[in-house]
Formats: sequence, C-alpha cells, structure tokens
Amino acid sequence: MPGAFDFSHPPFDALTPVERSELIRQIDIEYHAAGSTIIEAGSPMLALYVVMKGLVTGGVDHDVPIAEHELFDGKALLEGRCAHAFSAREDTLLWCIPREAILQLSQRNTTFAAYFYQDVARRMAELSPSPHQLSQATLMLTRVRDACASPVFYLPADASVLDAAQMLQARHVSSVLIQTAQGCGIFTQSDLCQLVSQGLVPATTRAADHASFRLHTVEPDATLHQAMILMMRNGIHRVLIAQNGEISGVLEQLDLLACLANNPHSLGVQIERASSIDELKQVSARFTPLIQLLQHSGMKVTLIAELIGELRQKLLAKLFALLAPAGMLEQVCLLALGSEGRGEQILRTDQDNALIIADGYEHPELTSVCAQFNATLLALGYPPCPGQIMISNPAWRLSVSGFKQQIDAWTYSPDSEQLMQLAIWIDGTAVTGNTTLLYELQSHLKRWLDGNTSFMAHFARAIEQFPSPLGLFSRLLTHADDHLLDLKKGGIFPITHGLRSLALEAGIEPRNSYLRLAALSGGTVISHSLAQDLAETLSFLQGLQLKYGLQAQAAGRQAVNLIDPTQLTALERELLKDALGVVKQFRTLLRHHFKLDQL
Repeated sequence: MPGAFDFSHPPFDALTPVERSELIRQIDIEYHAAGSTIIEAGSPMLALYVVMKGLVTGGVDHDVPIAEHELFDGKALLEGRCAHAFSAREDTLLWCIPREAILQLSQRNTTFAAYFYQDVARRMAELSPSPHQLSQATLMLTRVRDACASPVFYLPADASVLDAAQMLQARHVSSVLIQTAQGCGIFTQSDLCQLVSQGLVPATTRAADHASFRLHTVEPDATLHQAMILMMRNGIHRVLIAQNGEISGVLEQLDLLACLANNPHSLGVQIERASSIDELKQVSARFTPLIQLLQHSGMKVTLIAELIGELRQKLLAKLFALLAPAGMLEQVCLLALGSEGRGEQILRTDQDNALIIADGYEHPELTSVCAQFNATLLALGYPPCPGQIMISNPAWRLSVSGFKQQIDAWTYSPDSEQLMQLAIWIDGTAVTGNTTLLYELQSHLKRWLDGNTSFMAHFARAIEQFPSPLGLFSRLLTHADDHLLDLKKGGIFPITHGLRSLALEAGIEPRNSYLRLAALSGGTVISHSLAQDLAETLSFLQGLQLKYGLQAQAAGRQAVNLIDPTQLTALERELLKDALGVVKQFRTLLRHHFKLDQL
C-alpha cells in the first residue's frame, strides 16, 4: 500500500527517483475515524501527514479543509512542535512520513526543502506551480486554420518585378500570386533576390516569367504536421491554404515554427498586417487561447503580462490607425491607462484610455473616431469603463492645455475620486501618435509635485481604502455574505499603489510595478530583501488572479478578482497567507514613511 504514494503533487514531485524510493521505504499508513483528533495543539510533531483518503480539518484557521494528496503541517515539522490541532472530519487514511526522513531529504534537495522555508520570497519563487509542458506532438495536431497565416495578394499577368517588389514591401509579405491565363503562379522574395543578382531590370521584367506555377496546397483542416511534411518533402518554405480550389492564405515556414514554439510573435505579425476591423477581431479572438497556452505551459505570470501587454497595445494602436483619417495621428496621442498602461493586465478588463490633442488642432471626425474606437473595443470583448475613463468621454479627450488644467484640479484640492483618477493617469503609457504631447504633461505634473510632501501623503493614503483580508493568527478573512476574498483590493492594489506613490515621490519614470520596484530596491525606503518579497508576492497574487480568472471564463463566467479560499489547494492557501503577510508589512512601512496617521 505505501508503494501507491502519489509523487505527482508538490513538494514530492521535486524528488528524484532515488529519493522517491528511499521515501517509500519509510512511509507508514494511519487510520483515523471521523471526529477523532489526529494531532493535539502543542504536541510534538514527529511526522509529516499526507491525506490518502478522507478529509482533515484544523491548522491556523481551525476549520480549513485538507483533502486528498494535501499535507499538514510542514512548518510545524521543522519546529518540532505543532501549535494547532488537526482532526478527521470523516473516516480518513493518512500517509505518515517520519520527521527525520523529511529533514534528510530537505538537506539534499533544495526545491523540496523550499516548501518548508520561512523566507517568503524563496518559498514563492521555488513553489510556484510546476509547469505542465505541452508536448510538441500535441501542437503538431493543431489545424492549419488555427495557425497564423499570411493573407493572399494578387498581381495581374503583366505586372513587373518592380510591381511585385513594391507589393511585397507595402503588404509586409514574402510572396504574391500572379494571375495569368494558364493559372496562378507564386512570386517570392527569393525570386526577387535571384533576379537582382542576375542584373535584370525590375521595371521592365515581367514577374510572371519568373514565378513558379507548381503550387503546393493544404486544406484548412489539415494539421501542422501535414503542412510541415509537405514543406520538407518538396524543399519549400511555404504552402498555400486552399479549399475547393479557393486560395485563402499562405502558411509560411516561419509562421508554422512560431506556432509550434508557442510564440506570440505570430499574433503581432497578424496585427501589423491587418487592414480591416474584421481582421483585428480575428486576432483578438486568439488572445485568450494564447494566454491559456502560456499559463498551462508554466510561463511566469510577469512574462505573460509583458507579452500580452505588448500585443494588446499593438492592437489598440492598429485599431486607432485604421479609424483615424490622414494626418490625425501626428496631432494626437492615444494612452492606455491603469493596469493596461503598466503592462500588467492579462485578461480582458474594463477599457481605460485617454487621448491628448495638440493645442489648436481640430478635426470634424475626431469625436466620431473616438466613439468608434471604444465601440469597437466593446465588440472585441472589452467592457466599457464604469467610470467612463474612455476617449469617447470628452473629459478624457482633451488638448494639452486642457489636461494641464485637469492635472491642476486633481492636485490642488484633491478628494478621493480625484486622487484615483490621477493615479490612473500617472500609469498612462503612449500607445500611438505624437508621444511628445504626453512628455509635456508629465513634466507639468513633475514640476508641481517636487517636494510636495503633503500632497504625496494624501495620494498614498489610498492604500487604506480596503481592509486587509489577513486577520489574527494569519486567518484569511472573507466577505460575510459570499465568503469570497478580493485579490485585487486586499493584495494587488496596496502593492501597486504603494509602489506608484513611492515612484512618484522619487521621480522614477517606469510605469510597470516590477520596474518601479527594481528602481526603489535598496534605497532609503525598500530594502533588497523586502523588494524580493514584494516582487514574488505580486507575481503570486497575479498568478492566482490569472489562474482562477481563466477557470471562470472556461465556466462561462466573467473573470473577476474574487476567489473562494476553500477552493485553493493547501499549498496555495499557505502561500496566500505568506503573500498577504508581506502586503501587511508593506502597508505598515508606507504608513510610517508617508506619516498617514497624521492626516
């Protein structure tokens, strides 16, 4: 029976085959009837227990359920004494691992030992959920229709090589099709290079005379594996996607490889090539599957946010460029605000954007363009901002002089609403247009804030807006009505706003919270060790936000920041308590630094 121990769960998944064999020889099994006490509070902790079957309750929160494959109490094991009682809620079988066996393994295996660390940053860095890598074989079964294909562009039979070269450059593609009486031929960048090297004159040489009329095609339902085999078999770099004789796209070798490598670059290429709103909608629909793939493959949440943030800003820039008439982009600057501006938003959330307009610039279509921009984002799945912080709202579509007046209003006699609007503005990042307009406004704000300690204290006070969800004895506190915990209000916001406040005070320019933290680390306020704890804490909280947000979306619900702590694994609950403890420490530091008790 002990040989049936499941090593696929943390921290045991970190053990080597030899270490697993050693552990199996020392594992025992205990039976506890429903209602019986397993460990009494204050008793010696002589073994680590893992639930084989049944249900255990106890620990710091007294009634936290510990289900199959979950262990208790790791921290007490190192201390040698258990501070809290544990009991069997139902008939329960436990794997019992001697304390000495765990200590010996911890000395040899640092990843295994990390589960029992007291150091928050080390625990979180080591114990983030293990990656579940998708196999290359699975990706090879992806359908061609789901890959990032290039659009098809045609030239007439009498088109010159110069015409072909100009289309290749204008459309950002590597091939065009030539329509002739004998059918379609394909002319590529390789053909162009060969012609130039031969000294032929592009303007007077017909592209059709040097095109290939042996076309290799695959159907949209074919797999990437079949497309790759076709390329390898014929020594070619692209295949045409065709069904019933109708060509719908070109699958390039680079596009195929990018898809197989889980590379978001392919979506970026599609955004750049998009020439219509419908094409942008198709790209936008692929964001969530990409996020799911990256999260499932174990990519760190900070990297996912960076990649998706870049893609989403490309999408916003392209959308505005498609809507704006000629000459408008030089006179305006589109901003992404809030978490989108910080590059920390992964799942779709409320629209937060603004538009800066050059002083004196007017255009009869400007109002219509802004309304279409927000309406199109709504169609793409981005809900409108409840506070109407969108460019369709005239209050967030102002001239440079108008925004200067607004900044003055936010700062001269600030109330809580004005301060939060300023906080959203401060995280603004230029997406497209004339970025010098933003720089001018940033300089205006900086000149007013220099040395204004009174204002900075009022600005930082927003960290007190929401109570901590961590109570006495590290007990997780939830809403009384729904028993849910708000990750954003209780954990993420105090960190991001605290860092925003410190960065604003210190004149630090980066908008991203991790970059702000790196610039503040080791300074007069945040030590290197606290900076490490804050970085791991923020990453862990955002990781939970993403994981359970994706689960909500998969179940047909809107992704929100609320989680049910009872649905977390034992490991996630322990790390969540560690994380909220770091948030509490940071809030205390901010209260002292900004003298919030004197306001």
